[in-house]
Amino acid sequence: MPFVLSQLTDDMYREAHSKEMTLSMYLETLDPSPEGSTLDAFERLLKQAGIITQSIPEKNIFASKVEAFYRTNENKLLFPEYIARTLVQAMTEYPVFNYLVASRTPIDSNVYKAAYLDMDDPKNKKATEMRRVTEAADLPTARLRLGETAITLYKYGRAIEASYEAVRRMDINLLNIHIQEIGLHAADNKVAEILNVIRDGDGNNNAAPVHKSSELDSQATNNLTDEAFIRFLLKFYPRKCNTIVSDEDGLVQLIKVLYPTYATARLMDELIARGLNVSVTLGQDLFANVTLLYSPHAKKINNKITYYGINRESAIEEIFEVGSTISEADKFIKNQTQILTVSENSGFRKILKGSSKILTVE
Repeated sequence: MPFVLSQLTDDMYREAHSKEMTLSMYLETLDPSPEGSTLDAFERLLKQAGIITQSIPEKNIFASKVEAFYRTNENKLLFPEYIARTLVQAMTEYPVFNYLVASRTPIDSNVYKAAYLDMDDPKNKKATEMRRVTEAADLPTARLRLGETAITLYKYGRAIEASYEAVRRMDINLLNIHIQEIGLHAADNKVAEILNVIRDGDGNNNAAPVHKSSELDSQATNNLTDEAFIRFLLKFYPRKCNTIVSDEDGLVQLIKVLYPTYATARLMDELIARGLNVSVTLGQDLFANVTLLYSPHAKKINNKITYYGINRESAIEEIFEVGSTISEADKFIKNQTQILTVSENSGFRKILKGSSKILTVE
């Protein structure tokens, strides 16, 4: 039987929290979405409640007012999760954040001890190498251990000071714009913390190694060269570096290195026009598709241009506390207070130590 709105209760938020789930996740376990469905379980409840969250002007359909969440007790219970979903969507779709986080993990507390892979077998310093093992001999051991330092979660977001009546009479799509703006700034604050974790580590002896351009190419003293950049990318072997973050000075210098001058580009166009057909394929994909990102939070090291490089699929994990947004929005709607807190408790840690490195131009 499909889950119906009248079955929604306060306790379901607590039940979801106890299972380290958001309400949306929990509802999916109670009422799984059919294959091919365009709506998830939470969205189907919004539809049952007659709440329209997005305007479609060309179809003469317009979003409901926020007071639609106040029509019934069941409708009220939808509002906190709707706030949480809107905020999280805005944060996770922020382009820089989206390229830096490999995974988001829900937890039910404000501290988290993560597991780290230690590839250095104390009995065999070459534990990472696959070698022939004689009969009855032990394989090198890689240890998955808990970190010594717990990852602390911090609150990202804003408290909105507004009268209960003002919020109630607002169109939902207008409320979305305000929450999305808060989410954008929260995501930017998260990016600052992610870059700190890339550079300094998360407290578990995993700061990123720093490579100087002049050590990679003698011609790259205080000036980036293509050789220094390529050698830096190769430092990620056997993985690859596919994301680079730097400030304005760094991005300008890197773009000048990566893209040829107009004269060179014009020469290549002429050669191609004459029938030159040359291509080089690197099967390992070591240099292809490197995403360049700008962030003013990419701090220089020793006042030198600095590039933060990661393998985004294995470098950074975000840990967030389920229910941290819900409890505050719930207070607002139940107590009719003037402060609506739109926030999320989260923290960041390194997944694999070797998946982040730093290049300084000096």
